[in-house]
Amino acid sequence: MPFSADLVTASLLPQLPDSVSQAGLRYVVDAAQLAGLKAAGIVLPASLGNAVLKRQVEFAAGRLCARQALHQQGYGGSETLAIGEHRAPLWPLGYIGSISHGDGQAIAVAAASVEWRALGIDIESLLSREAAQPLVAHLMSTAEEGIGDAAGLPLERWLGLVFSAKESLFKALYPFVGRYFDFLDVEVCELDQVQGSLMLRLLSSLSPQCVKGSEYCIRYRYSNNNIATLCLF
Repeated sequence: MPFSADLVTASLLPQLPDSVSQAGLRYVVDAAQLAGLKAAGIVLPASLGNAVLKRQVEFAAGRLCARQALHQQGYGGSETLAIGEHRAPLWPLGYIGSISHGDGQAIAVAAASVEWRALGIDIESLLSREAAQPLVAHLMSTAEEGIGDAAGLPLERWLGLVFSAKESLFKALYPFVGRYFDFLDVEVCELDQVQGSLMLRLLSSLSPQCVKGSEYCIRYRYSNNNIATLCLF
């Protein structure tokens, strides 16, 4: 068997409320893994027909997790979530969710839209300091860099957290915004290492629901060489 039929708990994530379900899957990038995911009923869209194997496996693993997370919410469908605009997954009516993958693990979360308005997760492998340094100016301001310095966080850990937090926020806000926005449209305004959370503030208005000055709490968890973040409201 290329993978167990029983998906594992996505333990990389910060703790979730009972109203949000999650599913995770460890995968390897090879043809047998992809074949197993297809045998489990995951269908690759035509747009991924010529994609590299890594992209195909990541997509299929994430969709399998999404299906399992939706089933835990009581959703009975078995279709593979389609790709919408900007590669965002199209969740069934009445549900919200998010998918992420990295370092050989796919994770998906789902919730009923009557319980929560927005949900976004992200997992990232931490970079070396040498790889992180050139990215700083693209991902955060001097003031944000100073928050990490004041907290005593090594640059690579702080950059990984800021990047992942802004990715989670992008996924959570996408249904309200419907377009990409820049990393520098958002700033870290507070970090609480005891609670494992930070606050992000919008520096520009993105939509009528997401206006300049709005603040969002992002919870985070470091695990080995990974950082996982969660935006839920």
